[in-house]
Amino acid sequence: MGNLTLPIKFLDEYLPKADPSYIVVYLYAYRFVSQGEKAPSNSQIAAALGIKESDVSDAMGYWGNLGFNLGSKKVIKTLHKSIYTPGEIAQRAKSDKKLSWLFEEAQNTLGKILSSADMLTLFWIYDYLELNHQVIMLIVNYSQKNNKSSMRYIERVATDWADKGIDTVRKAEKHLAMLEDKRTYEYKIKRLLGIYDRDFTPSEKKVVEQWQSELKPSDELVLSAFDINIERTGKLSVKYINGILKSWEEKGIKTPEQILQDDGAAKGGKASKSVNFEQREDIDFDAKELEILKKRMGR
Repeated sequence: MGNLTLPIKFLDEYLPKADPSYIVVYLYAYRFVSQGEKAPSNSQIAAALGIKESDVSDAMGYWGNLGFNLGSKKVIKTLHKSIYTPGEIAQRAKSDKKLSWLFEEAQNTLGKILSSADMLTLFWIYDYLELNHQVIMLIVNYSQKNNKSSMRYIERVATDWADKGIDTVRKAEKHLAMLEDKRTYEYKIKRLLGIYDRDFTPSEKKVVEQWQSELKPSDELVLSAFDINIERTGKLSVKYINGILKSWEEKGIKTPEQILQDDGAAKGGKASKSVNFEQREDIDFDAKELEILKKRMGR
């Protein structure tokens, strides 16, 4: 038989002030929510407890006003983080070797003595998000590596991982490998485009992610599109480059040689084909652009 855990501070501060019927409704709904299940409807709770549905609705409203959204496990957990006491956490660390190890390793990795607030956050991640102590340390190490080692950031990453079901070391390592691949690809593209003093904007990141997962352009193709972008507009535009790369993808163009061949065919083709080139501004090459491509190809 499973057990429910309610922090002492919650029992001391919230339950004495609540109507008895509200407490019964809360406990019944929490039985489901605490296990990661969706709470029953008001009518189902009313039938199970033998009370009026309007009373259940009043109870839900009462707890909701206090921040306890019984329809969302995530909101309940967020509130519960604030009702642990340092004494309770310290007592738990004495009896739980995994938690004690987590505090010690996090302290060594972050290079500082953990404050009460730090331990509160780590304990909440460990106890309520139910992430493995080793998974939490992978998050701490990942955050430290990216120079974002604040507990607020660690908590945000942990919540994201919990929502995504990344709750084992194997899943965590696979996810981190994916993030590293993406980071490495972004770094490579930034260097190809001559970006050294800033990060990609969110919209640029989205485009680059699409290149990595879908278009998969070669470095030479990215550089060719970049040269055309600069020649035509005088400034870097990832969106503009993306338009060029997509047009080449539609035509099955994978190399600079194919770009030149396609342009030559367009110039020698029928009028209708030339019109199409004029409409597709991102592949309307002029003499200067072709010269750029020829130089890159060593012609």
